[in-house]
Amino acid sequence: MRRREFIAGTAITAALSFAKPVYAQTDARSPGIKRIAIVHTAEKPEGMTINGRLTFKAYFGELKRLGYVEGQNLLVDRYSALGQSDHYGDLARTIVASHPDLIISLSGPIARQLKPLTTTIPILVSSGDPVAGGVVTNLARPDKNITGVSVDAGLGVYDKRLQFLSETVRNPRNVRVLIPSSATMFWETGLAPLREAAGRVGIRIAAVLLSEKLDGAAYERVFDEMETDRVDGLMVAHQGEHLTNRQLIADLAAKHRLPAVYPHREFVDVGGLLSYGTDLGDAMRRLADMTDQVMKGAKPAGIPFYQQTKFELVLNRTTAKSLGLEFPVSLLAVADEVIE
Repeated sequence: MRRREFIAGTAITAALSFAKPVYAQTDARSPGIKRIAIVHTAEKPEGMTINGRLTFKAYFGELKRLGYVEGQNLLVDRYSALGQSDHYGDLARTIVASHPDLIISLSGPIARQLKPLTTTIPILVSSGDPVAGGVVTNLARPDKNITGVSVDAGLGVYDKRLQFLSETVRNPRNVRVLIPSSATMFWETGLAPLREAAGRVGIRIAAVLLSEKLDGAAYERVFDEMETDRVDGLMVAHQGEHLTNRQLIADLAAKHRLPAVYPHREFVDVGGLLSYGTDLGDAMRRLADMTDQVMKGAKPAGIPFYQQTKFELVLNRTTAKSLGLEFPVSLLAVADEVIE
């Protein structure tokens, strides 16, 4: 790990200050070498590599296939907010001040912080609905220097997740949506139709907000609160903080015997009950292809946001049995994969 990667990822843990990372000068590098900055809301910098989880394996693996080899013709600066949303603004300013050739934001909220800071540095975003999240105003004609992929193509997917959860749990009545406090606007505006639809069929659905510092204690606290409130179903939103903490969330759901539906199969692979969402590996490979296009001179405004149309339903039968549940035949028949 290069020194600047470590400092960029860890300096923000200071409670009262944000230390600007120390950058080695790269102005003298060969014109053939590109430098990208990749930023995540919670993943540690050392995990954001080709040897990391699915998201990063897919992205860096595809870059390698396209001819970009880190340390040879590619330099990568890695940044993380380490789960602290109050540092997003400082983190964005630090990244822009480093003048990379390209910024990869694996977060809609951080992309919103980056957006007003530069109109010249290309920004590629992997996020939920980029229009609802305020990242761009038009998917076909993205705003100026920003484009990317949507990993949660449209808010209607939450209706399907609630449907699948209801079929599995057999009509839950008290459901929560797990979101970070930084995504409060997303709950209040984007998911208003979901709340209304749930109310019509007698399901009370509300947000359960995590604190600004997303650590193990924050997750444990909200799960304890849900048990006290006798919550009988959980929907985990698509934010990247949850993916970083997927094992902890799945373990807490098992501990509290709380059936949960997740946005991506990575949760089910570590013991989650079921997931319905886009293929993250495919999305990140497409983001790598966009990276290649921009590196070769393409303008982000000329690259439409990519929205996946294929969704995958993954079920974990072992977890279902541990909760005293059994997936209905209707779900087993349409599942893309059933983990025994």
